[in-house]
Amino acid sequence: MTRPSLSSLLPLSISIALLSGCSTLTTTSDTDVIPDNFVQGQSLPGWVTKPPQRANMAYGVGSMEVYGNPDAAIKRAADFARADLVSRLKVTVSGSNSSKITEFTNDGETRLQKSISQAVSSKIPTVTLDELVIADTFVDDRYAYVLAELDRAAAASRIKAQLASVESELSLRQATAITGTGKLERLQQQLPALTLFAQHDQLAEQYAFVDTSRQQPQAPQDLRDYRQSILNALKDLDVKLVLMDDGARIMRGGLFETLTQQGLRLSADGVPDITFEVSANLDSQQREGNYYVFANARVNLRDTNGKVLSSFSEKSRGVSGLQQNALNKASEALAEQLAQELAATLTERLQ
Repeated sequence: MTRPSLSSLLPLSISIALLSGCSTLTTTSDTDVIPDNFVQGQSLPGWVTKPPQRANMAYGVGSMEVYGNPDAAIKRAADFARADLVSRLKVTVSGSNSSKITEFTNDGETRLQKSISQAVSSKIPTVTLDELVIADTFVDDRYAYVLAELDRAAAASRIKAQLASVESELSLRQATAITGTGKLERLQQQLPALTLFAQHDQLAEQYAFVDTSRQQPQAPQDLRDYRQSILNALKDLDVKLVLMDDGARIMRGGLFETLTQQGLRLSADGVPDITFEVSANLDSQQREGNYYVFANARVNLRDTNGKVLSSFSEKSRGVSGLQQNALNKASEALAEQLAQELAATLTERLQ
């Protein structure tokens, strides 16, 4: 006999995490609806071997061997069906869409700018695809089969509306006057917009994933320019590096070079927007022909007024056949950590 559809009894959700290059599936708790002794005796439905082909729809099929409890097998088969549906969609996504970190990324972006964008994106909750449902199930004496269905047109329409809402909010932020005279103070007022841009990135990638056109929507040019102006303000910050002791001064060359490569504008004159105060204890060891330099650093990150924005400890290590090279590598590793802490401070503590 044919069982009724369980779509109303099996609430489902699917999370698509394209910024990381993978799709994560999550399922809400299902209710036992199949008796342990339930078996369907008719022949397999056609969708088990050949999923339906309908315009604006996507399908996936999952199966699971029954070990005493058909309900448990149905649940596992449902997971596989959703994964199958997602994998069928992913193979048609162009490499350019799936590999882009963000639609706004420019070739000239500094590493600090990219770190800021990625730090913000990592804080955005993954949105769900509510349109994915279980369309049919079948259980015989050996296997449970599940057919998952996604209305791509409905999903694309909803995402398009969400994109429009985010763009409206960004336009309002863009029109808001920026007050204050200090660069850091003005930047602080603009940074929350980057969270909205990260949401837009995620929605745009999800739209390209489900829509039949496979085209990733772009924000209007004025909003893209707005985002770039915020990232450019990062490059305009004047940063001062204060070396508090001999250990930090020995690492001066590597710290300055790497921080500059990160996109920071180091300045010794005037009043800085941000100050790194660095102290370090160095330990150099020689083993089996190599030099090992270990740096234990303490760092204070201060704003224009001298207020401590962040205080943290970092450890770094450099290894080389030459002691100076080992020291340089330890210095470079420490500078990388300083820049990452700056990105975290700007995205988390200043908003």
